[in-house]
Amino acid sequence: MSIRTDAPTRREQILKEAARLFAERGFHGVGVDEIGAAVGISGPGLYRHFPGKDAMLAELLVGISGQLLTGAKRRLADADGSAPSAVLDSLIEGHIDFALDDRPLITLHDRELDRLRDSDRKLVRQLQRQYVELWVAVVREVYPSLTEPTARSAVHSVFGLLNSTPHLGRRGSLPGRAATSELLHRMARGAFGAAGGA
Repeated sequence: MSIRTDAPTRREQILKEAARLFAERGFHGVGVDEIGAAVGISGPGLYRHFPGKDAMLAELLVGISGQLLTGAKRRLADADGSAPSAVLDSLIEGHIDFALDDRPLITLHDRELDRLRDSDRKLVRQLQRQYVELWVAVVREVYPSLTEPTARSAVHSVFGLLNSTPHLGRRGSLPGRAATSELLHRMARGAFGAAGGA
């Protein structure tokens, strides 16, 4: 995913702080006043940006699923003509960026997805399925011996590995972003290689 150089909007600041607080204390453990205080506005001032906490949660979870899918499609387009192995490396790099930079959203997804309205939850699942299928197609190009169900299982397993970052300890206790990214990349490729019999 591309790295932004412009300052985040107020709405983005609210979402970032809401994600952090929801991940730390749970959706019901955080009030709008606390979210507002974290970004320097009153709790009621949040209602100029969102109708309530439910809307923030929906935008966070639907939003990140959409961003992952869009980012993967962009990487596939940018890699047009590249070797399948390089395309897979690019997908892995994109997911690692998410896993390291958006750790609260991983926790939030695990704990709070069921709190979404049915329509929002279905949209998250739909976006996630499309994301998985992009990976499955690339993985099968790199490892043609894999059946589609096995490739799909391997993709979900690698996501589990990469999305374990919230359990790696506090941000300061990791060996550094570059080293952690490299480690996760080697482990992901190793897992795909094992699934493909390499």
